[in-house]
Parts: sequence; C-alpha cells; structure tokens
Amino acid sequence: MRFTAQADGRLLDLLQARFPEASRTTLRRMLGHGRVGVDGAIARRGDEPVRAGQEIEVSARARRAPEPPCRIVLRDDHLLAVEKPPGILSVARDPALDDTIYRRLNEYLGRTSEGRERVFIVHRLDREASGLMLFALSAEIQEALQRDWKRTEKRYWALVEGRPPEREGTVRGWLRENAIHRVYCAPPGAGARLAVTRYRLRVGGAGHSLLDIRIETGRKNQIRVHMADLGCPIAGDRKYGARGDPLGRLALHAYLLAFTHPVSRERIRLRLPLPAAFRISGLRGG
Repeated sequence: MRFTAQADGRLLDLLQARFPEASRTTLRRMLGHGRVGVDGAIARRGDEPVRAGQEIEVSARARRAPEPPCRIVLRDDHLLAVEKPPGILSVARDPALDDTIYRRLNEYLGRTSEGRERVFIVHRLDREASGLMLFALSAEIQEALQRDWKRTEKRYWALVEGRPPEREGTVRGWLRENAIHRVYCAPPGAGARLAVTRYRLRVGGAGHSLLDIRIETGRKNQIRVHMADLGCPIAGDRKYGARGDPLGRLALHAYLLAFTHPVSRERIRLRLPLPAAFRISGLRGG
C-alpha cells in the first residue's frame, strides 16, 4: 500500500502512526527486508527523515533492488569500476542535459543508497568505445586516483583495418584539436599535447588486425588518431578514415586497468575478456 506523509518526521515513527497495530520490532524487520520505499527508493533505516508530501510504499514482499545501468566489475567503500557499453557518453559538460554513464550511475546509487552515495569522474572513454571505467565514491578518492593516474596501466583491444607496419611499436606525437572537435597530429607548439601509444599485433589477417594497445598518456581520441596515422584506422571509425564497419560500432575496448588502491595501497588489476564480436573471420595468429 502507499500513503503520503502528512508531516515531517522519522520514517519509523510515520510507519507506527500509520500501522498502530504493528510493533516497532515488526516495522524494523519490514525495513530490514526491503519492504518499505520512500519516493520509489528502498529505505532500510527507521531514522531516515521524511518530509511532508513524500510518498511511502509498504510492500507485501521485499522490493527488488534497482538493476545497475551497466555491469559492475568492482565495488568497495571507495571505488566503483564498471564496463561501459558503446554508444553512451562518459560524462558531459552539462550532465543534467545528456544521457551519460556518469548520470546513470548517480541515479542508480541515489536509489540504492538512499541518496548517500554518488560517483566522481576519474577518467573518460570515448562515446563509441566500450570497456572499463573507474569512478571514485568521494572527492578525496577522486583526487588521489587522478594524482596517480599516470602510473595506472591502461590497455585496449583495437580491431584495425589492414596491418601496422611493425608487429610491435610506439607512436609518439603531438595532438591538437580543431574548431570542429577533430583531433589531429601536429608539430609541437601552442595547444599541442604530447601523446604516446604502444601497440602489439596479436592476430593478423588480410583485411583486419587485432592489436593490444597500451597508452602512456590519455589524450582525447589518442588511439584513434595514432592508428589512423599508422595507416590502419580502427574498424568502424569513419571520423578518422575507416572504410568499413564490420561490428556496427567502433572496435575499441578498454580491457585492463591496473592501479594502486588509494586507501589499502593494494595493487588492483581489473581485466575484461575480448568481446566475442572482435573475433571476426579472416583473423589468424600474427
């Protein structure tokens, strides 16, 4: 059943007033079993403040917890790591106006933690890319992770058109962004930022190659620009010269993050498997 709070008060007191025949022990048990919600969010604390006008719902069965917006890879009291699907922004300049993974996670945490938790951006992935994203659960942890980000190992799978000139190599160059937000290689100078990308051929074929890529810098579109500059743009990347789109998406997947936990100082290594779609026909061991 549902009812609207007529006055401000603590949740347990409002429940007791609504159900005078129930003991406070019974009401606490209902809260603990997830059978009470406030404005659509599960509420488990009897001392949670409720404002007049908020809607309280009591279910005969435990309420199902909201589903996360994407797969959660790691969660503790300080960090949240997820697998971002392709086609969604990491974050936007105006988060209130865009559908982003940042916004989805904050909405999810708002429902599951009664508004006590939120995420803080540590890094970004291109909208079209997929894979591991790491978020902090406080501003202090965000600052610590970003301060140590250069020492974080970041690896990607990239399915590219053609084959790179060497089985293994490093692309080092300066990147600049133009007025229409296209990033390009440029001479050192004002506005240009150094970018370093290392690659290794894992599987090669006549039309496509699978590369294991490690970045030492985190510039916008860095991998995409560097692969195009090598003459082997990422499959599906029309923006940077790809001719085909065999996966129906950008074939770039962030599969590994290795970093030092900012609190425990433990070395954390997160790894995702190669997406099945990347195993296209015609590839063979390089």
